[in-house]
Formats: sequence, C-alpha cells, structure tokens
Amino acid sequence: MEESMKRFMMFGLALLLLGPTLFADHANVMPARVGRFFIAPTFITFDREFNTSGERTGSRGGDEVPSTRMFNLGFALEYGITSWITGAIQWAPGINLWSDVDTDIALPGLHSSSGAVISDMGDIFVGAKIQIIGPAAPIASDRFRLAFGPGLKIPLPGPDFRDEIGNNTPNVATIDNHVLGLGLRSYFDWVVSEFFYLNLYNEVIFYPIRGRYRDLGFGQAMMSRLGASADVDFRYELTFEIEPTFTYRLQDPTIALELGLPFTYFFTPGYSVSNVRDAVFSPTPGVYLPVHSPSNQGEVHRLSFGPNVSAFFMEWPVPLEFRLSYSIPLWGINTPVRHVVGLQVRAYFRI
Repeated sequence: MEESMKRFMMFGLALLLLGPTLFADHANVMPARVGRFFIAPTFITFDREFNTSGERTGSRGGDEVPSTRMFNLGFALEYGITSWITGAIQWAPGINLWSDVDTDIALPGLHSSSGAVISDMGDIFVGAKIQIIGPAAPIASDRFRLAFGPGLKIPLPGPDFRDEIGNNTPNVATIDNHVLGLGLRSYFDWVVSEFFYLNLYNEVIFYPIRGRYRDLGFGQAMMSRLGASADVDFRYELTFEIEPTFTYRLQDPTIALELGLPFTYFFTPGYSVSNVRDAVFSPTPGVYLPVHSPSNQGEVHRLSFGPNVSAFFMEWPVPLEFRLSYSIPLWGINTPVRHVVGLQVRAYFRI
C-alpha cells in the first residue's frame, strides 16, 4: 500500500473523535418560561498528535501530521419548562464553514491532490436538564446544586467519501460518528460563596447502532473501493470535568463577570470492527497484494485545560452573554494536539 494511503488512513482515525465543543455549563437550570439561544463559532488548529505512548509527534517530531485548520459554527437552544427542568437542543460541533488540510495525496491510478478539506457537520443532541438539588428544585439548597441531563444524539448525514476519490481537493475526514447515541450528563456545583463555586461534570454517550467502515474517512472509503468492508461499533465515550469558577458583579449589578478554569478529560475505548471482508490492492496492473483487515482504533485519551471568561449584560434590550474560551492540550493518546478557540454568544428571552 502506498505510504500516502497509509497516512490518510491514520489521519482519518485521528480526526474521527475530535469530540464536541461541550456546552458543559454548570448545574444551573433556566427559570420557568425563560430561554436562551447560543451561537458558537469555534476555530480548531493542529499540526501534531499524541501517539500511542502519549508523546507529541508531527511536523517537528518525526511523523508527518498534516497541518489542519477548521472553522466551525454551532448552535444551541435551551428553555425553562419549569423552575427545575430545562429542555435543550444542541448542535455542537455544528457545521464546518471552512477548513484546510495542508497535504498532498498521491495514490496509484488516481489524480494527485494538493491540499484537502474537512467538510462535515456534527450530530444533534436533544435532551433535558433536571435539577434535583437547588434553590427551586425538589430538594431546596442554596449551597449545593445537582442536575442530570438525559438525551439522545441524533445522527445527521455524513460525507460519502467515495465521491472524493480523485478530487483535486478531497474531503478527507468526519467530525462525528453519525450514528444514534444515548447520553447522560451529570452536573454538581458546590457554592462556596457568592464569588466562587466548584463544578463537577460528567458525560457518557453509548452508541447502540453500528456504522459503516467506509464512512470513517477518505482512507477507509478507498479501502472500501478496493473491496474491504466492515461494521463499526463506536462503543462509548466518557468526559469528566472539574471547573473552579469565580463570579463578580460590577458596581452596576446588572453586569456580571465570570472566570472559569476547567480541566477536561475525554476517553473512549475506540471503535471495533466486525463482519470484515478483505481487499486486494494493485499498485501495478496484474499484480495483487493482500491488504490486512481493517484494524480496531486504539483507546483515545485527551486531557485539556480550557480557561474561559464571560460577561453577562442583563439589562440590554435583548440580554446578552459573551463567553470566550481557549482549550490548551496537556496530554493525550491517539489524538491530535489541538488548540481550540471558541466564542459563545447567548441571547436570553422570555415567552
């Protein structure tokens, strides 16, 4: 198999689990009949990756990792059904409006390409946040808040990478699994004072539906074209987060500032494949070489630090909150060394 083919097989595997820009938030819920609408532009960049040993490799580490940049636009809508139940629709990551992968693809019998893109959109999470402990919850407390968020991850159509083979600037990877997911989010806040609280967050998503091997990325579609096929079990994903949060109101009490310092850990055992059918690869007409069955993706670990600052202007004609964040990669295994700059604009309304 050509080296560029192998590289793009691995490139697709590395990008598959970029993971969502979490609307992790805290254990607060929206007041009854009050809602908020999010717009979330996000910029992601990387040119290195954490390998299977947790070491950083890439353009300066010996193994080539294509320099990659993406601009994604996500959305969310939350509404207070009661004083302790909030409904939510979240599309994050949303749609990639722009992307650039600085690399060349040269495969036997196909046109070479200069550069590539990642043109895809994330799946939609639909669920609710139910506060069990809190100021207006079934168990009243001003010191602690506890909430749970069950939900469904509804798949949207992903790219058909078979259409990209031979393109001058092919689409090479997906940013979500595009299969049904069952999720549960847990939130706990310890309110130490009016200026400080500590948030603990957890998310688990199970994927009971299998996907298709050819839908994982450009390299897998190429293997499928050559005869390889398999079902993919995405199994599950886990996220844990701890976030000290500092709050302050200016002398004008209608303006609130907040500073968060979250540490986020993401884990998935990787996907497994089944019902595999081998392929043959012919770099030279009349010569056929066996290609190994698609291998499982290994475990993915990712630890990041994501400081954020927000300002909430409560007395504007349309109350607006602005939240700026920057996710810094600290450690990982089988994952890009990705830097993420995100902005959330939250508009509040009452119906």
